[in-house]
Amino acid sequence: MDNLSCSANLGSLTENRTVRPLCHCLHVFADEVQQAIDLDGCQTVRQVTANCGAGGGCTACHRHIKRMLAEAAAARAEEAAAPAFGFA
Repeated sequence: MDNLSCSANLGSLTENRTVRPLCHCLHVFADEVQQAIDLDGCQTVRQVTANCGAGGGCTACHRHIKRMLAEAAAARAEEAAAPAFGFA
């Protein structure tokens, strides 16, 4: 995957949210960013912005997006390091 693209597949997300958006400028919620990371394969803030718009305004949410990206990368690394078939 190149550094600027990831598949754009927003799907249908819950519209009746009671939480504040992660990206206030573009009204993008954390679940949309998580979907861009987990389902659409985004690995950079730039890719997330291209996918769902988060981070395209004032950039204040970049730290939250970076945290989510780091958590997803750590989870992938942990999963890859796990022994196969549950054997230690």
